[in-house]
Amino acid sequence: MKSIRILNYIFVIALGFFAVMFGIDRFGNNHAQQAADTTIYTEEFCSDIIGFNGPIPLEINIKDGKIENINILDNEETPGFLRRVTNANLLENFYGLTPKEAVNLDIDAVSGATYSSNAIIKSVKTSLAIYDKETNPSPWTWQLIGIICCAVILCVLSFCKKRV
Repeated sequence: MKSIRILNYIFVIALGFFAVMFGIDRFGNNHAQQAADTTIYTEEFCSDIIGFNGPIPLEINIKDGKIENINILDNEETPGFLRRVTNANLLENFYGLTPKEAVNLDIDAVSGATYSSNAIIKSVKTSLAIYDKETNPSPWTWQLIGIICCAVILCVLSFCKKRV
């Protein structure tokens, strides 16, 4: 009877280990899950981020998990400010980066178009942070499920041991 209990404990520990490993393998730093081609429109996430004359909606195109290009959509911004932003190649700083890399990129505003460039930078980072979180959920979710399952099974086994 004692050997069966020991085998049950080993089984529970193994189950928990595999649940944790599944979580790490399935979700941990795995950017392969991101859709091969994705387009993000920032209006949905960034309507409260204001440039000089209002929000600056963007279209962010992601291909193979990296930012391919970013387009400025119709807006009320002063054309001269946006020209300064595009002439300074601000958006090109994000090209070729993964969403996580882009969110962590330290980038300065364009002189003479500070409000506009800050709004664009913040919109890109905010949208990509949301996208990255949705496409790469935390591995801790699966690890926590595995640990809880193991704890419940161990409690049940301990309870059964006392009743016999």
